[in-house]
Amino acid sequence: MAGATITSRTRGRAGPTSGSTAISFSSAFPSSWTSPALGRRARGLALGALFLAAAAQYGWNAWRVPPLSGYDAGAHAGYLLTLAREGRLPHPLEGWSTFHPPLYHLLASALWRALEPLGARALGAGLQGLSAAAGLATGLAAFRLLRRLGADFAGALVATALVLFVPCQQMAFVMIGNEALAGALSAAALLPLLALQRDPRRAGPAALAGLLAGLALATKYSGAFAALACAVPFLRRDLGRRGLRALLLLLLVGGALALPVYARNLLLTGTPLPILREHEPTRSQEERNVLRPRRATDYLWLSPAALWRPSIYHVRGDSTSELRRNPAMTNVWGLTYASIWYDAFAHRIPTPYHHDRVWSGRLLVLLGLVPTALMLLGFGAALGQALRSRGRSDDAPLVALWLAGLAGFVGFTAWAPSLVAVKGSYLLPLAPAGAAFYARAVARLPRRPRAAALGLSAAAALAAALVFSEGLVFRPQPPGKMAAVWHRLGSQLPTSNIVEAVERLTRED
Repeated sequence: MAGATITSRTRGRAGPTSGSTAISFSSAFPSSWTSPALGRRARGLALGALFLAAAAQYGWNAWRVPPLSGYDAGAHAGYLLTLAREGRLPHPLEGWSTFHPPLYHLLASALWRALEPLGARALGAGLQGLSAAAGLATGLAAFRLLRRLGADFAGALVATALVLFVPCQQMAFVMIGNEALAGALSAAALLPLLALQRDPRRAGPAALAGLLAGLALATKYSGAFAALACAVPFLRRDLGRRGLRALLLLLLVGGALALPVYARNLLLTGTPLPILREHEPTRSQEERNVLRPRRATDYLWLSPAALWRPSIYHVRGDSTSELRRNPAMTNVWGLTYASIWYDAFAHRIPTPYHHDRVWSGRLLVLLGLVPTALMLLGFGAALGQALRSRGRSDDAPLVALWLAGLAGFVGFTAWAPSLVAVKGSYLLPLAPAGAAFYARAVARLPRRPRAAALGLSAAAALAAALVFSEGLVFRPQPPGKMAAVWHRLGSQLPTSNIVEAVERLTRED
């Protein structure tokens, strides 16, 4: 294959791993990007421009997006107010989102106390800004991971742009909620995990991986994906005593952070993973979005109809109603893809725009097909290499992360038949690994197809950034719409503080 290779290199470091594989390919962009002197400056400017654009767009959205636009934002706000005002952790079954581990809420409640005197606008923007900062950290961790795996600058830059601007990512990065922080911690954990994969006897990376994976588990249940991936470097016969000590250190550090959360859940609820979907008012609210029981066939293909109308409200015609649901979205992977590449649940793009005359959704889901296909091809190649090497390849932990995430996602969506259970944002911790798989697949392309793939992928990231820059393409969601919903739900949970939190976030300064 001209200009593209996957190279194996033997590392000089003594230890159990000496045959790791890294991604390496020549750039499809100007040669100055890879020349020693001018290349460093050009690469630095390009990377800085990408992150400056992301920071500016995130900041704009944090200020302009109504604070209740996020998934369960009103419920998370009630959780924060309970901590900020009463100084206590709510019972896991007390509110709507109180079953979530508390790390994000502890941090955000401190921010709430600091910003509330400045008014509702500053409070909402600050809380959303916390998620934006986590989003930028996720992008930086993804870029560093790609470079350490050997991806060239052009491939790493485009893959990082996708991590930063794919719609489900950037929506999560300006939401009041724990998804962005959990994703950032999981992304950061992959860096020491890569060092452990190359030498599992190192105490420093073991402690750091345990710290970050433990913090991710203390933020959201999806932190389990990264925690399970931490086992991969130690699944070898030649681990030795130093390797066993490193494993023990990882478990002690991670367990010290995460186990108290799950022990408290077990003590108070009888299960380490309490979820409120079987309790009111959550059960009634979600039953409104159940079209029929989930079927095994819903997982066997991706429905083209879901791509053509990428919203649970998008039905044939020029207008839509929240009382109507798109029957194509019973297809799990179709809805997952639509929620990754568009606003399938109308949290940012109001429902009047979810109809056939508005082409932004179709455009984004079509543009997303190229990077998504490459990512899946790269995952297949990485999976095959991990199996052949018996888990010794550099990106074997990333493969394990994906397998754990996809298995958890399938299990959860099979258990919860509601449309709103099929959110692509639940897979946020998989994004940096997906970027690595994308770069792997691009590396295997000949020069011209590689340039085309990178160009189309960059166009997809740019289009998503434009569509989801608040107010640029669509009018914002009416802030009173979600406030009314959370007033109704919060009134059924009188100790949750949801109603008061919503009032504080939406009152006029």
